[in-house]
Amino acid sequence: MCSAYNRAFPLLRWALALLALLWVAAVPSLSVTMRAQTPPPAARLEAVRDEAGARFALRWPGRVATEIDRQGRDLTLRFSRPLGGVALESAGERLQGWVEGVQYGYDSVLLVLAPGVAAEAVPDGSGVAVAFTREPEALRATEAQAADRAADQAAQRRIDYFQALAFLEGGQLRQARSLLLDRIRVEPRDAQSTALLAQAEERLGRWREALRAYDVALKLTPNEPSLVRSKARLLRENGDRMRFDVDRQKVRGGETQHILKLAGVKDIGRSTSFVYGLESRFVDAKLAQRADGDQRSFHGSRQKLDLGLVRDWPELERSTLTLSAAQRTLGVGYTHAWRDEASETRAGIAWSEPNFAFLEGIVGGGRRDRVFLQHDERLSERWSLTLGAGYNRYGLSGAADLARSATVEGALRYVLNQEGPLASVAYTLDAEYVGRRVRRETAQGQPYVPLPAATREVHGIQVAAEDWLTDYVRYGVQVGYSYDRRGKSGPQGSFSVSWEPTDTLEVGIRASHARSTARGSASAVDMVGGYVILRC
Repeated sequence: MCSAYNRAFPLLRWALALLALLWVAAVPSLSVTMRAQTPPPAARLEAVRDEAGARFALRWPGRVATEIDRQGRDLTLRFSRPLGGVALESAGERLQGWVEGVQYGYDSVLLVLAPGVAAEAVPDGSGVAVAFTREPEALRATEAQAADRAADQAAQRRIDYFQALAFLEGGQLRQARSLLLDRIRVEPRDAQSTALLAQAEERLGRWREALRAYDVALKLTPNEPSLVRSKARLLRENGDRMRFDVDRQKVRGGETQHILKLAGVKDIGRSTSFVYGLESRFVDAKLAQRADGDQRSFHGSRQKLDLGLVRDWPELERSTLTLSAAQRTLGVGYTHAWRDEASETRAGIAWSEPNFAFLEGIVGGGRRDRVFLQHDERLSERWSLTLGAGYNRYGLSGAADLARSATVEGALRYVLNQEGPLASVAYTLDAEYVGRRVRRETAQGQPYVPLPAATREVHGIQVAAEDWLTDYVRYGVQVGYSYDRRGKSGPQGSFSVSWEPTDTLEVGIRASHARSTARGSASAVDMVGGYVILRC
């Protein structure tokens, strides 16, 4: 048995040695097979651009060698590692404007540069980074193109501005406004066009839109004197204000009246203003006729209240609704106005509006119903025309139809001097033709006329001038002669001085002499008074 074991042992040792040899040979082969089955790590991609430049980079987790080859606009990058699953198909879109194309293979990338682009590739041991910039000549060309575009835009802006200015000076206000709005939409920070738009809106009667345009222009050019003055003038003429008037009126051979008036305008939004007026007349008359024909003295006061809403519509139209109240009288009126570049037309109707034109109306609750049509036309820079016509029905409290008449009015004015003292000469027409007038008898059988409406046809010549004496004081003077073809004639004139110590305060005094042709007596009327205006 021992002999058999001894014989088998050498064979066993040889078998074990052979197995160990086979194991040693198999282990490296298995390791290589396992490594071959593990995918290589993929590179990380960076591709970004902006207006100044662009950047492309590929990097691996470990070290990698990079070869760089530049042939014209072709930049080839070769790496000691495969690219793996990196998403290079999106790199071309992300580098648009800097790279015209990207091609890639197992371990290489080809970048085709755009014309005028310079590329600097820098390997860093873990990959490569490529910086793209404009070549100097291309950069200069781009800057030149930008300068050319800016010059073209500036030239077009000047052309549009002067064309709009020509439209404005030629009275084509709508065309000027449309061109300026288009210009501002393209370039909202065009202060010059914005200021000109404000002038166009103002001349079209769209004062709220003009005010907004002046505000924008002042934000673009703060404290510009011409804009500050224009905005202040616009607010002075159209903004919220309150006015108080005091007048003493003396009718030659008739009564004396002390007239107090309070009036104001308040913007309430939505292109609408609230207007109001309160008038109080203190009358001292030795003889005043009552509705029954009785004549006796009158020493008392009468008041009249007017409330209204004024709405400005987008298409240069304006509506005014008025409610009026006085002693035993309540009336309502409506006026609508249409404007264009050089004219304005107004049509209105009033029912039972208080009427203080006659002394009899002040004492006995005078009222008037009327319809009218008026038109103003600017014929040229110096000539202007006004025409109007109306139909009236006069009455007293409790008697609505005591007289009827038709009125015609007109004025043709020529500006003599537009600079320095503003001087003008005008022909005026003020005519009223009474077609019906009620006659009654007193209790004693004496005939009388409740309302002494009389036909008149007054032709007048007026010369007027106004100017600033200082920066805060201005004057106005007007003289002329009135010829009444159906009544008395005589001279007439007026004078006024106003003082504006601040932008919000105006104080003035005035005096006038005329003939009260509307009263039916053609008596001379002298008036003196003053006023105060407070602007908000």
